[in-house]
Amino acid sequence: MVVLVIEAVGRIGDYVQRNNGGEDLLSTFIENPNGNGKYKFVLIVVLSEKNGEYDFSHVDMEEFNRFQKYLYKKGAPNGTDATPTSKIAGDLGRTFRNRFLKWFQNYDSYDLSSEEKEDLQRMNAAISNDAEKILAGLQEKFALKGPKDNAIITLGIEKNGELQYLGDIALFKNILLRKGKDRYYIKKSQGESKGLEAACSVCKEKKDEVYGFAIPWPFHTFDKPGFIAGGFEISDSWKNTPVCFDCATRLELGKKYIEERLDFSFYGFRYLLVPKLALGGDFQDVLCILAGKDQKRKQKLSGEVRKSITSDEEEILDIVKEMKDFISNSLIFYKKEQSSYRILLLIEGVLPSRLKKLFDAKDRVDERFKVYYDLLLSDGQKEKNHLEFNFGVVRRFFPQESKNRTYDKIFLEVVNKTFVGDQIDYYLLIDFIMRRAREAFIQGYPTNIATLNGFLLLHYLNELNLLRDCKEEMKEMDEKGRLISIEDLEGLPMEQKVERFFEANKSFFTSDAKKATFLEGVLAQKLLNIQWMDKNATPFRTKLHGLKMNEALMKRLLPEIQNKLEEYGKNYYRDLESIIAQHFILAGENWKETDDELSFYFVLGMDTQKLFKNDKEDKEQIGEEA
Repeated sequence: MVVLVIEAVGRIGDYVQRNNGGEDLLSTFIENPNGNGKYKFVLIVVLSEKNGEYDFSHVDMEEFNRFQKYLYKKGAPNGTDATPTSKIAGDLGRTFRNRFLKWFQNYDSYDLSSEEKEDLQRMNAAISNDAEKILAGLQEKFALKGPKDNAIITLGIEKNGELQYLGDIALFKNILLRKGKDRYYIKKSQGESKGLEAACSVCKEKKDEVYGFAIPWPFHTFDKPGFIAGGFEISDSWKNTPVCFDCATRLELGKKYIEERLDFSFYGFRYLLVPKLALGGDFQDVLCILAGKDQKRKQKLSGEVRKSITSDEEEILDIVKEMKDFISNSLIFYKKEQSSYRILLLIEGVLPSRLKKLFDAKDRVDERFKVYYDLLLSDGQKEKNHLEFNFGVVRRFFPQESKNRTYDKIFLEVVNKTFVGDQIDYYLLIDFIMRRAREAFIQGYPTNIATLNGFLLLHYLNELNLLRDCKEEMKEMDEKGRLISIEDLEGLPMEQKVERFFEANKSFFTSDAKKATFLEGVLAQKLLNIQWMDKNATPFRTKLHGLKMNEALMKRLLPEIQNKLEEYGKNYYRDLESIIAQHFILAGENWKETDDELSFYFVLGMDTQKLFKNDKEDKEQIGEEA
């Protein structure tokens, strides 16, 4: 399947190459010799050219500008650079002889045509014949710079009164491109991997040479025997994904284009979006995706609001979802370590129709949770929490780091399964939702952010039919309850309020044990609110065992809560207590729900208690526990 991603990158590279004349490819090889800001000047050895013959003209000096025109690429420490452009390192004379002059003397070793080599030979003769004169001119100009500044040496060709830099001359651009191929089969720490007279895995044609290190990103690891055709022999690793030079250059271009235009942030990671055209599709669709960031910027400037499932303002998945299924997409999640990419997750074959399902499910769930956002969050909480689904909701429960542990791997697994439609462990989610809720409870913070976001996540995954282990209980989409609003509940008797709520969330309230536990949580929070109003304290919280609930505790707490309400003379909830008791009776013994499930339903009841107010409560002006 990785080959499909490589082919997609190659097609994008082919498009770039055909539309930009190869200049983008050249830029992938060029380095900036003034990257540290210290090489502020350029010494130019100028040759005059007439009818293909060269003579030394003079040494010129200019301020450093537009590094691309110098075609610099660092070479081996004891050798020459890729082109006759070099940094002056220490002694000017040594740099001139060992880097600049020697580069021309090695002309016959370069991968060039005989005509190109003859051209270099004539340049070499002109430079060698006047080497001492050139060095004297370089030293004279070099002395003009400041003591803390440095310079580079390069070649210039004067023709018809006009100075050409290396970047203007096809011969030197070709040399740089050919020398750049070394990266496709040579790794300093591992050796060489090159095949001869073999088929390219991208274009499928037999080529004189194919290379083992030309794939855009390291999808496989060459130092692990299971990943290498031929075992530990690095020289044979090209057999995994052999790539010819032409395809390697297209991959280089495609890689550069994708990294510049289709690179997005994702909750502590980054991912590359690689669109691939299926057979019979229109490449214009791919171009629409490639131009996606520009569209997002225009939307932002125009004030147009677009839905997103990530936090990246330029994320273009909402654009991709409108495409036809002639496009499939790969998402490459990575972390950048120094200059290399470490691939963490590859999601392949994501069709626009699948993305549309993800966005449609988001729309339905966000609409359903408006009532919770409006009523159950404080004004301060609303500023930071929108209670809308995006993958930040998932990240909340699987953070990058918590208590010196990282949950990156589990987070990416959930992301992967959501995109491709694999089942996700319901009990794993409940476990991590309760970890966050218990942390908040123990530290004295409101639990509703964790609880409601957890409920939001479960609703979203249930909309996509992705919850494993309770799938039989979770009903199909057409059996799910309707939306509720505040108007639906206001003025209704308690029994009808409860029925409406359970109907709206029927996929989750599939047993009497869950219903009893949830409503007991509502009642417990009512008691805590009364205690806070009377005592400015909530001593009953200690009875809740840090939200580590089980069946026995549920059954023991109910009479304790009722007794406390009677002691305060404020038991306004006998109708609610009656409903709870009925569900306890129907639930029987030996509940099948896990302790984490019971804990979740209990705290969910606590955090949604506002939905179940009665008239007496309003008259007494019983507020919430702070």
